[in-house]
Amino acid sequence: MSFTLPHQARCIVPQLAEQERPRFFAGTTSVFGGTSADNELRLLDFDEEENEISSQTFSHPNQVRFIAPSPDKSDFVFTCHQNHTSTPNPRASLWLLSALVTNEEDQRLSNQSGTLSELLCIESCDRVAGISKVFWDPSGGKSRVIATGSSAVGVYNIDRGLSKGTIESVYSLSSFSSELNSPSDFVDCAKWNPHNTDEFAVGAEATLIGLDLRAPTNKETFIIPYAHDQCIRDIDYNPNKPYHLATGGNDGKVRIWDSRNHSKPLKELNDHSHWVWSVNYNRFHDQLLLSSSSDCLVNLQNVVSVSSTPYGLIRSMDDELDVVREEGLLEEIKTTDELIATYKEFEDSVYAVAWSSADPWIFASLSFDGRVYINIVPKDVKYSIIL
Repeated sequence: MSFTLPHQARCIVPQLAEQERPRFFAGTTSVFGGTSADNELRLLDFDEEENEISSQTFSHPNQVRFIAPSPDKSDFVFTCHQNHTSTPNPRASLWLLSALVTNEEDQRLSNQSGTLSELLCIESCDRVAGISKVFWDPSGGKSRVIATGSSAVGVYNIDRGLSKGTIESVYSLSSFSSELNSPSDFVDCAKWNPHNTDEFAVGAEATLIGLDLRAPTNKETFIIPYAHDQCIRDIDYNPNKPYHLATGGNDGKVRIWDSRNHSKPLKELNDHSHWVWSVNYNRFHDQLLLSSSSDCLVNLQNVVSVSSTPYGLIRSMDDELDVVREEGLLEEIKTTDELIATYKEFEDSVYAVAWSSADPWIFASLSFDGRVYINIVPKDVKYSIIL
């Protein structure tokens, strides 16, 4: 199912706190009109039975560069944004969404408009300049967030009223330059470790660094120089397997790492022909891994060999499954890693992919021209996992 935003866009994420309906936030990045450009934060609702997408629109003051929904409050969302002027002033704002307008019968969104009320703003400063991303504490607490700037990572304390963010500590990438074979002080991507909230991973050009938030600001939990041949574009931790994380880079590769033993990746996927912009693990079934690229493709991979699923107890995804079921055999058939599906609907670079937080089989993808597609994992794959 497809939906087209009114402007170009770069980010789409699930509404994490919504556990009943598959909903996604998308944000536009229009520069037409200068400071008065008509950008928006759009909440999309997918109805699987009707195969329809409805939405609610929230006018946004600037280009939306990053979206971070609250893990437990459906009406709280951070965005990173900047105005289109000679002095863009990037910053992160926490917004309170107005009440959603839904149909009483099925709770689908009614394609109305809402408003955003800014609760707090984290401005770029000398210590954390060029803020581009913000992250909620994965433990669920609201007293601490992390913002990444162009060359530093800032940990911020948030007051109880959610009205002010104060810098607690700053991690400058220049502190690690002596340990890198190819030093870089530019933050390209980042992710907070959901298994250990004292670790924060950063991609700096081709280097992958795990920052230790407990230690002085020049200590790391791991460091992988040349994790990719070119710039790292995205990072995602395996939600079910500690120490494992996936990266995508400008070399067109997706790599899966064990941060404890990283002399070489656990697995490398070479199914894209251009920059990989997004990698995303399924939060419930971590053998399912999504990736998107400037080659206009979205790939759904089965990486069962490096997942938390017992490798010898996976049923086959082919016709043998029906044979086993029909004959009543109890023995299990081992499956192998494979490219499950490639989605070719797009005509522009696909900047983001995201799994639904309400339904583990639904995912969304977004291309730069503002086109959104919502897809469902193939039934044979689904049944091979759950039966």
